[in-house]
Amino acid sequence: MPGSGREAGLALAQALRDEGDTVAALAVYQRLLTADPEDDAAYRGRALVLAEIGAATLAAGQARAWPQAFADHQREAIEGDAIAARVRWGATYPRRESARFEAMEDALAHADALAADAPRRTDWQATRLRVDRLVALNGLARHAEVVAGYRALHDDGVAVPAWALPTVADSMLALRQPQAALPVLVAALEAMPAHVDARILLGFALIETERFDAALPVFERLAAGQPAWPRRLGAGFGYENWDRYKADSNLALARSLAGDTAGAEASLRALARIAPSNASLQAALGGVLQQRGRAAAALERYDGALTLDPRTRGARLGRVGALTALQRHAEARRALAEVTARYRRDPQVARAEREFARSRGWQFELGASGGRSDARDGGTSASPLGAEDAALQVELASPLLADRWRVTASALARRADFDGARTRYRSAGVGIDYVHDRLHVAASAAHVLDADGGGPALRVAADWRVSDAWLGYAEARTRDPDGSMQARRLGIGADSVRAGLRFSRDDTLVVDARLGQLRYEDGNRREQFGLDASALVARRPHLRIDLLGAGYASRGRDRDVSYFNPRRDASAQLGLRIDHLGWRRYEREFRQRLEIGAGPYWQEGHGTHWVPTVAYRHAWRLGLGRVLDYGAAWSRPVYDGAREQRIMFDLGYRWGQP
Repeated sequence: MPGSGREAGLALAQALRDEGDTVAALAVYQRLLTADPEDDAAYRGRALVLAEIGAATLAAGQARAWPQAFADHQREAIEGDAIAARVRWGATYPRRESARFEAMEDALAHADALAADAPRRTDWQATRLRVDRLVALNGLARHAEVVAGYRALHDDGVAVPAWALPTVADSMLALRQPQAALPVLVAALEAMPAHVDARILLGFALIETERFDAALPVFERLAAGQPAWPRRLGAGFGYENWDRYKADSNLALARSLAGDTAGAEASLRALARIAPSNASLQAALGGVLQQRGRAAAALERYDGALTLDPRTRGARLGRVGALTALQRHAEARRALAEVTARYRRDPQVARAEREFARSRGWQFELGASGGRSDARDGGTSASPLGAEDAALQVELASPLLADRWRVTASALARRADFDGARTRYRSAGVGIDYVHDRLHVAASAAHVLDADGGGPALRVAADWRVSDAWLGYAEARTRDPDGSMQARRLGIGADSVRAGLRFSRDDTLVVDARLGQLRYEDGNRREQFGLDASALVARRPHLRIDLLGAGYASRGRDRDVSYFNPRRDASAQLGLRIDHLGWRRYEREFRQRLEIGAGPYWQEGHGTHWVPTVAYRHAWRLGLGRVLDYGAAWSRPVYDGAREQRIMFDLGYRWGQP
């Protein structure tokens, strides 16, 4: 092309680029190169336009093929665009899940190759390459390297671009570093106040530091500020705002973490009615249902989500926990193996593996208690528990065998003092537990030493989960340790049978009703009925208050015995349980609980008396599967018309139960 024509063509192409008509500009450059394939300016212009329209990889290939046509900053910008394009491809939602990681690995490999083979001469492009590496590493769940890379940039005095800060904060949260993530997110939002993902991450960082009072307004303001159907100027109708969906679904999740599980479930159900085919929404609803103790309902939601989209990671992780809670351990093991194969880099998967291993591993429980009963109002102690009493119990269970069986061992020592004489009950034994799906059966045999010379003690127990809400259970024992210690000091043991039904609507209401009979060796039969209920009254992020109710009635068939055996008696009690979370750091926490109650106790022949009770305890969760709790209780019971004061202390430690 003649010189004047070439210059005019180049000027036209630049003008078209300035006007945003990149396709026409590309056509002009192509005509120039057809006329002169060695036209550096046209070649350079074509590559720059290709980068501008998103064909960065093609443009980078052309820059590598003819580097003399480009200035350093132009070539490095095109190569940087190609790396960024590879990272963006890795962040998409491909049909084959492994393709996403392959794309991120490819982007990272190209970035490392550029840094090694062609060090950046332009400061900004050198910074850009390091920042793009952070995004790729985050996509590969290599979060420790993301944080290390960010801190290296900070130490070098390099300001990380605001658009990359949410990615850095996401890795910090994955590593459970919410305090470090907070200033990063604040800086991101100062530069990008409307960045939805940064605001969501900020809310969760505040939650993970237990600052619910600051976190919930973040989610509420975000949802309120996102119209469901925004409308562009002059448009006849609105368009779908997926940022509103993000805001609403994450607000529901935040409420569930704050303890408002009922509100979270209601919100997610409303969203699910609008978008029943949204797999992530169904998985989120399953998570809240599982949090509320409805594992079977949660599993249905997880399975539905995976039917809609097999790539729904939250549903796959949730299935492991739901199947474990439902005692379907073989299925849970297979589900965990599958999710590990798919998402082996994800920290949540590693935590799920630890929780699953702990639930299937060794189980240990230690319990100790002691009490003192003192007569009041000038009487003498008639407590069936003894003037002083104590108990120590140890239970050990093997790891789960063949997904269904555990071998158990236990030991129990009890003592009670009556009129200066001490009565003991000591036993040690072994047993076996079977758990699968709805059924749990336990059987054990122990040798007992007590006042009647001891002997074998057998126990068989079973429970059947009818549904998420209903559980039936039954138990039969010989030489029951819960028999009267007063009778035991006379050499009279007791066998027992019990059966009950528990209703747990969700995490707000539990009712337990049971019937039992103690069959003493002297021919006495004592029937008992008990009813316990708790209902949520109020809940805040660190506080829960439940209304407690209890009822009891019993009768003895033989009144002429030398131990406490009312012909008929009954009691009722109403109270409150206040549960306060004092401190929490992921699997570690400290709680304190206060229970107060009062109600009438009636005994045939001795009238009715009011009995107050107060109990206070601490519970320390020391890590995954490790719980220490201890407490004290005070009450003023009445036996045969004589009031007493009882003070009791207890301590327990559980290891191995998630």
